[in-house]
Amino acid sequence: MNRSSTFDPFDPNNRDKRKRRTKVQVVADQLAWESSLDNAFKTVLQEQHWPKIVQGDLLLEDSAGYHDNYYALRRNISSCMQRLGYELVPNPNSKDGRWKAFSKSVSVYKKIGSQGWCLTTLKKELDW
Repeated sequence: MNRSSTFDPFDPNNRDKRKRRTKVQVVADQLAWESSLDNAFKTVLQEQHWPKIVQGDLLLEDSAGYHDNYYALRRNISSCMQRLGYELVPNPNSKDGRWKAFSKSVSVYKKIGSQGWCLTTLKKELDW
């Protein structure tokens, strides 16, 4: 029997569940995903008592224990930190905006609305 004659692409039994989601379900799934990522970072920030400034790579290491997908955390750290009230502190002397700490490049986040940060303040706050 020819398989192509029995296949009906419009049969709901043959379709993938993801293809049948409504727009509301897609948005709800996206919000649930963002919430799971945010909760991993939020837990670590709460344990650190919501610091004024935080080093991105250390935050990722600590958050990895609260979420099963490390690469998703790494890929979404910037947007998660913005939703949690933090913003990136760019290094004006670097092309990529990262800071040098212990001979490696790191990203640094500060609470939104806090004062500007210079290298000496960062070294003091982050124990570089």
